[in-house]
Amino acid sequence: MNDDVGDISQAELAEYCRTQAAILAGHLEQRSAELSDLLDEIEQDTADARATVTESSERPDSDVEITIAEVEAKQERAQAKQTAIDEYRTLTEGYTDLAEQLAEGSGDLETVLEFEIETDAPTYFDAETTILGVATGKDRD
Repeated sequence: MNDDVGDISQAELAEYCRTQAAILAGHLEQRSAELSDLLDEIEQDTADARATVTESSERPDSDVEITIAEVEAKQERAQAKQTAIDEYRTLTEGYTDLAEQLAEGSGDLETVLEFEIETDAPTYFDAETTILGVATGKDRD
């Protein structure tokens, strides 16, 4: 690292962490909306399949079987989205806690770098840059 890095104050690092948490919160909100839409689709598809089966006195036709397979695939996607949401939430909370710690005078640049390494933080950001990305030269500009 160069000498400029040592000039980052705890207040600046705390602000950085609050900014990262806000960015992640935006991603979290977007992903939550996507999950909600997907769950609505699943609910509608399930209701449609039930109605078709109820109305049909014969064995369910291939359309119903296809719909059931589509619902199951959507349920798997919903589970994957929920897992991603949980990961974003955990990282957001981590940045928020780190910001509070820094604001209270505890921690430094090394603390932030360790956190970003442990959580693989750069993988959760689109075009935004992390301190770890800058330190390793792996930011995505």
